[in-house]
Amino acid sequence: MLAAILPVFLIIVLGVAIRRYQWLPEEFFPSIEKFSYNIAFPALLFAGTARLDFHSAKVGELALATLLPTALVTVASVLGLLLTRALPDASRSSVVQGAVRPNTYFGVAVSALLFEPPTAALVMLSLALCLPAVNVISVIALSWWSGTPVNAARVAATLARNPIIQSTLAGVGFSLSGLALPAPLMNTLDILGRAALCLGLICVGSGLVFSMQGLRPVALGFTSVLKLLALPLFAAKVCLMFAVSAPVALAACFYCALPTAPNAYIMARQMGGDTRLMAALITLQTGLAALTVPLSLGFMRWLA
Repeated sequence: MLAAILPVFLIIVLGVAIRRYQWLPEEFFPSIEKFSYNIAFPALLFAGTARLDFHSAKVGELALATLLPTALVTVASVLGLLLTRALPDASRSSVVQGAVRPNTYFGVAVSALLFEPPTAALVMLSLALCLPAVNVISVIALSWWSGTPVNAARVAATLARNPIIQSTLAGVGFSLSGLALPAPLMNTLDILGRAALCLGLICVGSGLVFSMQGLRPVALGFTSVLKLLALPLFAAKVCLMFAVSAPVALAACFYCALPTAPNAYIMARQMGGDTRLMAALITLQTGLAALTVPLSLGFMRWLA
């Protein structure tokens, strides 16, 4: 497992070093982040999702094993927030984002190295099933605690502009259509997708924040426990309760164990969330994932 996780962390550390020691101009990171988020990463998601089989019986199992735990953690985060009246509204939206959104760069890169292709495909399927749902949850949380009235039209408009949602849903639609992309076009998307992983992980590293200024330790700890421990434990419990097949259970627990998404920072910045807390959550969870992801997978295998 170390051989799969360590390369990902080394690329993240490279991003930290590039920014800290100014090996490249500061303008490098916004440009690469924009390219990755709007072009390369959507290419990866579309190509990966378009290859999936959504007619398989495993789709229902995987939806149950990932979406139900996500719903449970969402409820737990909201209930916890009801007990913390002193927390600012902007921070509350970042808690919800930090508890449910997965780091897709980390997930795709590690699963490709860690699992056999069928299980790695199930991880991609988990992302295809859950990314629309967690983005809806995030947009509602950000809208609610920004003081803006939440309505279906505004949520739909925000999601419609999201390139991750666009590419995922387009890939799902293309897979269900039964059509096949011409090989040159699919190969082009694959090349862009490989670039997305490297550039995305470097951007993850460049965005990590190691300052203690303005930190909210209670919110930080509560959110990280929900994301890194409670969510995969809920997934394991759901898999056992409903006798989910072993490959699906493994993929679901891996998905649920992923640290929170760097893209959550972008959404917090655009919609009035607590960017300082969001950056701290991304930093802490990315570091802890080296321990919690193997722990969650080991627990799932032990239960099986």
